[in-house]
Amino acid sequence: MPTTLTVLEVRRAKPAEKQYALTDGNGLQLTVFPNGRKAWQWRYYRPNGKRNMLGLGRFPEVSLSDAREYVFEARKLLRRGIDPAEQRKEEKRTQLFNESHTFKALAREWHDNASKRWKPTSNRTRLSWAALEQHVFPHVGNRPIDSIKPLEWLEVIKRLEAAGKHEQKRRVHAFCRDIYRLAVVTDRASGNPLADLGVALERATTKRHFPHVSQAELPALIRALANYDGNPLVTRALRLLFLTAVRPGELRLAKWEEFDLGNKLWRIPAERMKMARAHQVPLPRQAVKLLHELHDMTGSYPLLFPGRNDTRKPMSDMTMSMAYKRLGYAGRHVPHGTRHVVATGLKERGYPREWIETQLSHKLPGIEGVYTHAEHMAPEQRPKMMQEWADTLDRFL
Repeated sequence: MPTTLTVLEVRRAKPAEKQYALTDGNGLQLTVFPNGRKAWQWRYYRPNGKRNMLGLGRFPEVSLSDAREYVFEARKLLRRGIDPAEQRKEEKRTQLFNESHTFKALAREWHDNASKRWKPTSNRTRLSWAALEQHVFPHVGNRPIDSIKPLEWLEVIKRLEAAGKHEQKRRVHAFCRDIYRLAVVTDRASGNPLADLGVALERATTKRHFPHVSQAELPALIRALANYDGNPLVTRALRLLFLTAVRPGELRLAKWEEFDLGNKLWRIPAERMKMARAHQVPLPRQAVKLLHELHDMTGSYPLLFPGRNDTRKPMSDMTMSMAYKRLGYAGRHVPHGTRHVVATGLKERGYPREWIETQLSHKLPGIEGVYTHAEHMAPEQRPKMMQEWADTLDRFL
């Protein structure tokens, strides 16, 4: 049937009280609705002989020539016994499948699940997603996960290696490998192209440690902290790290209800510990004095170190690091490095390894770690050790 509509007729079609249709050739029509909307529809017979109406989109988003082109191509499908409506549904299903099976979509699912298992004291939730956004998603994030080749992944990881970011390379490699593990077990990927990628990557030559001062540099740092005129909460936090050797995250999230200052004891619940075991921290008298001072400032809040803008949240993890930068220790010492300093200092003073490892809340290696759960809290053990350490720090002032 020859076409009957013109572009001018389509543009000038006015709404009426009831919807009506302007017909074109080959079953194509423009339906005009009372609210002024105009939409293309196509009447045709399915391969099974039943009539059907297929919407092709609104005018002017879909022009007259676009609608005719679609009908022309759809009629080709009909001649091959393919229903254009079913073809469209299949294309939408494929599109939805591809969108839900992109690497980024699987990464989000993995991250949501993994973050529930990570400790609140860990930065992994934020840092893992930031690493993926920065180093992975721009290259393969929108690709169906099963379509990304091992060579492409090698290029992604090699970029970090070439930049000398070996720790970031290790982390990103591990994150992506775990994302594929999720995809494989949920039948959304046929294999894990990152599983054997390590054979083509450089091996790290040195073990990473948090920057920290040496024992010879320690007295100057202790004096610098004593004279620091910055935020008094931050100053006390940094000093408490030296007096307790806890992790910075464990200190930032500390609550007043965990402290028994009368008995010089801090009990950290298992859910806040990296090893998921409750931890007892003996408090030397210098720490108790400092905590009494701190209680005058934040004792009305649940947290020892509440955030500046929201007291229900802890102080930012960057706050303590920035203090060291202001003191001139950027790249030389970070809050977590304090644990290295304390452990080394205690070791050099001849204290038993078991006492030191327990103070750091480390699990002893091998079979000893499986069967030994002593906390070494007798007065002459860890409490005495940490008191003598605190006295040593006082002598630096």
